[in-house]
Amino acid sequence: MDDVTDDLLAKSRDEAPLDKGPLRQTSGKRVTVNPTGVTGEVYFSVTEKGGKGNRVNYALIVHEMSAYKNPTTPGTKPKYLEDPLAQNAALYQRMIADAIRKGMAR
Repeated sequence: MDDVTDDLLAKSRDEAPLDKGPLRQTSGKRVTVNPTGVTGEVYFSVTEKGGKGNRVNYALIVHEMSAYKNPTTPGTKPKYLEDPLAQNAALYQRMIADAIRKGMAR
């Protein structure tokens, strides 16, 4: 799971906007092991003040935009986390299955 989340984090960072950098800088991953299984999580966590002074989830807003009109960095786009996950889902499933097989063979 560590290899999968590392790969997804790297790919999603490459697609995340870079204008000022905080979106990429606040991204990370977490792998949790408990008696019922293993969970991998990749996250982006940026909040900013909205027009009324309230906190808004900038990472989510940027992720869910329909398109960037003038991206400051070529190759960046909305769905910077969702798209790499969808594009690599089969690879990640194989990586996890291979690791389980390897662990069971010991």
